[in-house]
Amino acid sequence: MRIGLIGYGSIGRRHCQNLLELGYNDITLLRTNGKTNEYGLDEKYDINVFLKTPFDFIIISNPTALHYKFLSELLPNNMNVLVEKPIACNYNEAGSLSNLILKYEGIGMSAYNLRFHPCIQKVNELIKIGNIGKIYTARFFVGQYLPDWRPHVDYRDSYSSKKSLGGGVVLDLIHEIDLALFFCGDVKSNFHSIVGKLSNLEIETEDIAEIHYQSMNNSIVSIHLDYLTQGYSRWFELIGENYRIHCDLFSSEVKVIGEKNKNESLYSYKEFNRNDMYLSLIKYYVDCIKLNIKPKPSLADGLSSLNLALKTKSFLEEK
Repeated sequence: MRIGLIGYGSIGRRHCQNLLELGYNDITLLRTNGKTNEYGLDEKYDINVFLKTPFDFIIISNPTALHYKFLSELLPNNMNVLVEKPIACNYNEAGSLSNLILKYEGIGMSAYNLRFHPCIQKVNELIKIGNIGKIYTARFFVGQYLPDWRPHVDYRDSYSSKKSLGGGVVLDLIHEIDLALFFCGDVKSNFHSIVGKLSNLEIETEDIAEIHYQSMNNSIVSIHLDYLTQGYSRWFELIGENYRIHCDLFSSEVKVIGEKNKNESLYSYKEFNRNDMYLSLIKYYVDCIKLNIKPKPSLADGLSSLNLALKTKSFLEEK
């Protein structure tokens, strides 16, 4: 397969390494910063030259603020596209993408790698079995102190700290928004968010957000996102008619809890390697192309999570 890769930062390198590990070595990079790469792969520096290659699919893994620029060129030509989350960063881009996606006939996917975490897949399986019953309420939490995220990068220079690059907790930590939509459905009513910057971190962007709404499934949903939690915490809990499911994505464990706090089941994935999510994502997407199957999460799913994120941020902009 011929593969194009737009953006060769940390996530672009990860995708590249995984493709090579899977035996796909016909990869062309589109670079805007830097030249040459450790794998000796072909590089192009102009989008028009880059697109002359008949790629089987293209991965967009450059900064969030540039995603729309390339999607707007690729989607009208029905090119197969895997785009990193979030797929864009403002309402104008989201509106334009909505029209493009309606007409799009390629195989497009939003790269929400967390959907390929074994804990997420186990929870989805438990919900589908139906033992939990109706989900009454769901709480999603993610927090990590921003200066600790990337030990070799000054957090003040990262995209997380820059408005122009699409940073801030709402877009940066959009995985939790995607998971809330995935498990509980879209917003129905009572939407509210509190978004702001509370800390002394030297950033232009918001460092905390709380989101609340009632979903189309009539679940009460709350989502917490922050750059402030010392250490790292990522978990969610679903309160169901019959059981409570607690999923800890830091310890890679899923607990099913019943009456009188009894642990009904424990699923542990202690041997889980973070890169396994990205490998599984790439394998799945390549299989979708080979079999001509529409993947999930789709570009439309990515647009839904983006719209909810932008709705959340609008409360910050109203202040």
